[in-house]
Amino acid sequence: MKLRDAVASKLGFNSGDVVFENGQVRSGNRSEALAQAAVDGEIVAEDSMEWGDLTKTHQQSTFGAHFVEVGVDVYTGETRVRRMLAVCAAGRILNPVTARSQVIGAMTMGVGAALSEELAVDAGRGFFVNHDLAGYEVPVHADIPHQEVVFLDETDPYSSPMKAKGVGELGLCGVSAAIANAIHNATGIRVRDYPVTLDKLLKGMPSLG
Repeated sequence: MKLRDAVASKLGFNSGDVVFENGQVRSGNRSEALAQAAVDGEIVAEDSMEWGDLTKTHQQSTFGAHFVEVGVDVYTGETRVRRMLAVCAAGRILNPVTARSQVIGAMTMGVGAALSEELAVDAGRGFFVNHDLAGYEVPVHADIPHQEVVFLDETDPYSSPMKAKGVGELGLCGVSAAIANAIHNATGIRVRDYPVTLDKLLKGMPSLG
């Protein structure tokens, strides 16, 4: 903000109503190229930040909702994820392409956590039985269906001057719960420990009669 003020002052603008856009600095009907501010030399600005009570007066978390459609085979108990949707509120999205990639990657991790990823430990020997990707099963392309990500059009004026927030964990938290809830909706079986594997479903599957 101090640098904005310095640039505006150098170009003869009132910093209160100046707009920086497309390489131009504009106020009212007057416009100047941003590069003009550095014609006579560099511009230096310094400022400081103090820890305040913002965390006590405002909720700055990101918010999101996950929706998952699954199919469970009535004979084998095999679960397949059919569709996934994440709706995210994370302030201003600075790069929609990378933000979407971040979220769908996290959604994929959530599928693995819900359905297949589990460390098998030999407690007697203190040994991880599935210690490599040959035995520790992570999702592959065939496991992942259509994924859709919706970013709500919002800004957070308190989070930072960019009015943006992080999206990393937002794409992961809630995915596994959504899958477990969808399995419960399909079978009536409530599994409370991940992953939701066949052995936890078969004994409770409804009869086919």
